[in-house]
Amino acid sequence: MDIFPKINGTVDNWDMIVMGHLRVNEYFGERRDAPPRGDPSTCTSVMVRGKDFSGKPYVLLIDATLRLTAADFDFDINRRTGLHISDATHCFVTHHHLDHYEALKYIPGIPWYAAPAVAELIAGGAKYIDGKLMKGVEGEFLPGVYALPLPGHTDTLHGVAFSYRGKRILFAADAVMSKYHFDGETTDFQPDPALNDLAGQTIRNMKESFDIVIPGHDNMIVV
Repeated sequence: MDIFPKINGTVDNWDMIVMGHLRVNEYFGERRDAPPRGDPSTCTSVMVRGKDFSGKPYVLLIDATLRLTAADFDFDINRRTGLHISDATHCFVTHHHLDHYEALKYIPGIPWYAAPAVAELIAGGAKYIDGKLMKGVEGEFLPGVYALPLPGHTDTLHGVAFSYRGKRILFAADAVMSKYHFDGETTDFQPDPALNDLAGQTIRNMKESFDIVIPGHDNMIVV
């Protein structure tokens, strides 16, 4: 799973904007019919900065998660980076679950990207945004950032791989729900139990290929 020879560009910086949480975590012994942290979950959001194919700076938001207001999301960005929501130039959505794209409603007028199969799902059933604005992309869709298939949680999920200061980094989204799921090589909140084995294999591949993995609902993991 060494995709780094395929990545020609580099990134200038990256930041975790929101550290996600799970409304229910099976590893905590919690019950789905009594979620202790409300509903829905909040996913981890990441910002990556670099220069686009014309040499112009880009500010990429990956998985713009649910926040109560645009001001809340702007505060999240500003306290981590000194930037504002209006500085975002592109967004990428890893998969079609609502908590991974709802804040796009705060960022109209810039390119919204996803893998082609994910873009099709969002176009056909998105809530709160015009999913038909989603553009399908593959591979190195901006210099230094690579859309990587990570089947398991869903069969179409794509994470984003990049390198920074010599470290191979993967924004895995819900291919890894939390550090507990990473250790246990399991997933959760997906409708097809047949995907569980595939999810485990995807996580094992990550363990062999990356230095840092960023889960969909937890802090970063040093592999």
